[in-house]
Amino acid sequence: MDPHQRPDDQTIRQSLDRVLSSALFSRSERLRAFLKYVVDREIEGVGHQLKGYTIGIDVFDRPQAFNADSDPLVRVHAGKLRKLLAAYYTSEGVRDEWRIDIPKGTYVPEYRRNRLSPSAPPVEAARPPAQPRRVANRRFSWLPAPLSSPLAVLSALPLLIFIPLSSPAMSVNIPAQSRLHGAVLERKFANDLPRITVRAQWPRNGNAGRFADALRNAASHYRTIAAVPPAVQRQQSSSATADPLAFTISVSQQTAPAGLQVLVTNDASAETVYDGFIDGAQLADEGDILYESLALAGKILSSDGYIFRYAGTAEIDSPLMKCMVLTDNYRLLQTRETFQDAKSCQERLSADHRRKLKFVISAAALPSTLIR
Repeated sequence: MDPHQRPDDQTIRQSLDRVLSSALFSRSERLRAFLKYVVDREIEGVGHQLKGYTIGIDVFDRPQAFNADSDPLVRVHAGKLRKLLAAYYTSEGVRDEWRIDIPKGTYVPEYRRNRLSPSAPPVEAARPPAQPRRVANRRFSWLPAPLSSPLAVLSALPLLIFIPLSSPAMSVNIPAQSRLHGAVLERKFANDLPRITVRAQWPRNGNAGRFADALRNAASHYRTIAAVPPAVQRQQSSSATADPLAFTISVSQQTAPAGLQVLVTNDASAETVYDGFIDGAQLADEGDILYESLALAGKILSSDGYIFRYAGTAEIDSPLMKCMVLTDNYRLLQTRETFQDAKSCQERLSADHRRKLKFVISAAALPSTLIR
């Protein structure tokens, strides 16, 4: 076998898991996230889209105004990642069958057989035809760049108007917020929308607790999810059967490097939907906490966010969720086809379900006359 021939996806993921679980990589969460992101994108068939800008936003949570040309953040970490990979394959991974490399001048990973692997074939072995790489039109996974899309920005901006800034502890009264925005759990929609539980590491007055409170507040403004009140959370924790649309957002304080680790998991499958880190320097005051919580809510909770994409890929999304995606897709693209898709979907929903949408297309309305 040609040492540069691309292995199958399962082999790549197994090789990636060995690297990420190694002692060398356990000390650097950011480089772990960097490597996993670029490998996942290559497996999806969109490795050619890997740029410093998208990596800066998706991996390092940089704002939309991030300039990869003037800010060396991604290039510096790419250099560190190459050095750490080289160190791994000369120590813990010396006998791994496949190597993962990030060649200089690109962020697209390459794979080659490790010549020290016990199963490596002789160099003079016959070379079979190269396996074709994945094509770009393969269905995207649920690990996109939601904040790099206009839709996520539009989802987060209205919150700047409604979320209060005055509370020193950024506490949240979810029932009070729901009376204004209708986003707290409603029994008739319990099986139709993702159920979100936000948990924070003790103590409650630390950055993790304050950030979790701000995130709950932000979540209460989203019609795309059902925020779960504390009383219901306690009932769920004692339930033996997990809801396939139940998700938990865990916020924990990290010390090295200092910051917050945010993990989103699906309660039924225990799969990780999102794993991100917020640098402590970005959480210096209440305004920073508010901004970062809004940005994260847009990234995770919008119809173009991680949870909806995961549900679509896992085929656990409800008709209401599908309709939300189609409706927002029309708002974004404004084409005849997306209008017809959204209109047909809305007509199949009940009146109660239509009220959960951000806007409803009237049967006799033109695209410019929408009930918001």
